[in-house]
Amino acid sequence: MNFIHIICIFSAMSNSKDRAVWSFMYEKGLVDIMKDHVNIPMFKGQNGWTQEGWRSICQKFNENFPAARFSKQQIQEKDRELKASYKILRDAKNTSGAGWNESLGMIIAEPKIWAQMIENDKRVSKFKKKTFPLYNDVASLHEGNVAIGDLNFTSTQEVPPLAPTGRAPPSAPTGRAPPLPPAARAPPSAPVVPAAVSSSEQGLDPFDTSPFASDVQETSSAHKETIEGGSRRRRRQSHIGSVLEDYVEFKKDQTNKAMNAIEEKRRREEEYSVEKCLEELDAMDGLTDEDKAYGMNVFETEANREMFMKSKNHRARLIWLKRKIA
Repeated sequence: MNFIHIICIFSAMSNSKDRAVWSFMYEKGLVDIMKDHVNIPMFKGQNGWTQEGWRSICQKFNENFPAARFSKQQIQEKDRELKASYKILRDAKNTSGAGWNESLGMIIAEPKIWAQMIENDKRVSKFKKKTFPLYNDVASLHEGNVAIGDLNFTSTQEVPPLAPTGRAPPSAPTGRAPPLPPAARAPPSAPVVPAAVSSSEQGLDPFDTSPFASDVQETSSAHKETIEGGSRRRRRQSHIGSVLEDYVEFKKDQTNKAMNAIEEKRRREEEYSVEKCLEELDAMDGLTDEDKAYGMNVFETEANREMFMKSKNHRARLIWLKRKIA
């Protein structure tokens, strides 16, 4: 064995020690901790996480998961990996014809659409049969509070009141009969003081010959319609926002339930794994090697594995296993 070969072996051993083994529980825990820190300027600025932010995140993570013992570099690498996965899925799921499963965080598409997405970005191929349930949580870290995609909508601006145009009044009102000649009018017997009337009353007076009456009525009606239309739009926009908030909360609840179910299934698989059952089988007395060989077939089903591991009466477990083997 030459010197270069020895160096390569030590280098591989060193890399294997530095490589962190991340479970979904660790990833979810890290993202939750980062979400608690993201809105604190002391921990995250415009250019990303600060030194104090990384120090606090690493300390909190290792307090919550003491068995992990991850270094700052390993946690930063996982953050970059999660961010990269989020961006790949974010761009891919906007492809025309691609669907999205919120609960699993998974793209749903036909083979030809997948072929198109993989042609655009080969990295997306690993998500063809892989879920990314942390998509929304990672999005909240790197996209802020701005809604994107289907949740992005723009509020309608209220139209300001009409300003005076400053144009000269028309010479004669359109659509009105010309004023009566002076001879047809009866001479007033006494000076009459006009009563104060509203603009709406002026507009309804059939004998009003003021050239401004029509403009006043039209301007008032337009202003009233503008205010009413703005109020309706605000109420409709408020209703849409309320519905969207309820929908987002519903999807969050669905995602949490799905995550809890996935985590429970993974825990059960680890607790009642084939490996643990075989270890117990090898340690049992009263069985020949042939019995143990046949006993391996019993552990093919999850129900048998769970029943075998949960049994506290070793003698009863031995009798049960022998009957299964026979």
